Amino acid sequence: MANKLALSIIVSIILTVIIIALVNVGIAVFMDAPQWENYCNIQTQEIPTNQSRCEALNGTWNAEGKTAPRNPAEPEYIEGYCNLIYPCQQDYDKAMKNYNQIRFYIVAIIGFILLLTGLFATENIIQLTGLATGGILVGEGVVLNFKNEIVVFATLLAILIIFGIVAWRVIRRR
Repeated sequence: MANKLALSIIVSIILTVIIIALVNVGIAVFMDAPQWENYCNIQTQEIPTNQSRCEALNGTWNAEGKTAPRNPAEPEYIEGYCNLIYPCQQDYDKAMKNYNQIRFYIVAIIGFILLLTGLFATENIIQLTGLATGGILVGEGVVLNFKNEIVVFATLLAILIIFGIVAWRVIRRR
């Protein structure tokens, strides 16, 4: 009996890892992630030292702070600096936010289904695998979309309430 339980736990851990990997690889196969190079393909090595040159290169000038000059022959500090990737980084961050939100919904839904599967299963291996994998996928979804706190909070609250009520009823019946 103890060997069967130990084997069920080990197999459940292995299945959990495989299912999580399968979900993540599946997302990578069927969804194209935004590529930074498609948003920020900067072709210059130049480091602009004034606002007009910075803006001519599509950068954003930050007037605060001092930066040391690139030329040691000019010992004066420059007031401000140029961020050449700021505008394109904003577009890339927006695309990543949308991508991560879709990934969040995918892993949260699959995780929730697996939690319910584990809850209703009668076999130990399915219970262990479903509950462990579901919990990990829901947690992964939170990490993926943590910047969108309202969506994550509302979704987690719904999962908690639904799963909590269903789990309470299932456990009470057994």
